[in-house]
Parts: sequence; structure tokens; C-alpha cells
Amino acid sequence: MSATGVRVVRLDGPARLPQVLAAIHGAFAEYEGKLAPPSAAMKETVDSLARRLAAGALFVAEDADGTVIGAVCAERKGEAIYLDRLAVPPAARGRGVAAALVAAVEAFAAETGAASVTLGVRLALADNIGMFERLGYVETARTAHPGFDRPTSASMAKPVGRGPGGRGPGGR
Repeated sequence: MSATGVRVVRLDGPARLPQVLAAIHGAFAEYEGKLAPPSAAMKETVDSLARRLAAGALFVAEDADGTVIGAVCAERKGEAIYLDRLAVPPAARGRGVAAALVAAVEAFAAETGAASVTLGVRLALADNIGMFERLGYVETARTAHPGFDRPTSASMAKPVGRGPGGRGPGGR
């Protein structure tokens, strides 16, 4: 998976988690005070990322010099892989980093036999929703965070596994 000058790799241990944490905080900082409720991404720690790594997979996008310029978490939830914490700090945007990270999660999902990749995205983040739609994701539901009387998030999904609608036999 590569965008221009970008390499995506799956982490195999905790050594780079501080860099991943910096990328997540750098990407989500712009939403502070703009999202209700606030994004839980800013509460991530190296320890919480280590738990995510142990429970699933964590992919990083690296610049040519090895600097982490994006990250995404992936975890099995039923028949799907849940894509979470897609993070590309502002300075690295516009280079295809997010699309490369999403593609890595999709490949991981297909390799592990998952039927689809699912995710949640805030309705207030129309650009993010548009990006996922351009990548083939469709809205499957809307939900409200606790304490809200209106939807605050959209659930989205894309088939990737084997069978009807997937990438294997009988699919695309």
C-alpha cells in the first residue's frame, strides 16, 4: 500500500506507539471544542494503544525518512473489521495517506476472512464522510451518543470478504 512517498506498515510491537499517539493527537486536536461530545481520541494513551494493538492491528503510514505521518486501528467485531482512529495530522494531508491506511485495513480484513470493514464517523465531519463515500463506504445507520436526542454519528461499511459483494470468488 503506498501513496506518493508514503509506506504503510503493520506494527508488530509497542516501540513506535509514542509516535502513533502523537499522530492521533495531532490529527484530532483540530476537533477540540468543535465536536459534541468531544472525541475520545484525545484520551488515548500509549497504554490504551498497546491494548488496541494486542486486540487487533495497528497500521502506520511512514514518510520516506520513517516518520509516522498517520495511523489507524483495526479490530475484529463479529464478521467485520472495525476501522477506528484513522488519523492523519494536517501537515501530512493531501498525499493519499488516509486512503492508503484505509486500504491497509481493507487488505487485512480480506486476509482474515472478514466480510466487511465497518466504521463510525461524526455527522459534523462532512469531509470525512465524503472521503469514506469516495472509497466505497455506504452509510448503514445513524446513532446518537449517550445524552443526545439526535444522531451524532453515522455507521458506514464496505464489503471486502469472500462471497457476494466481496473481493473474492462471487464478488468483484
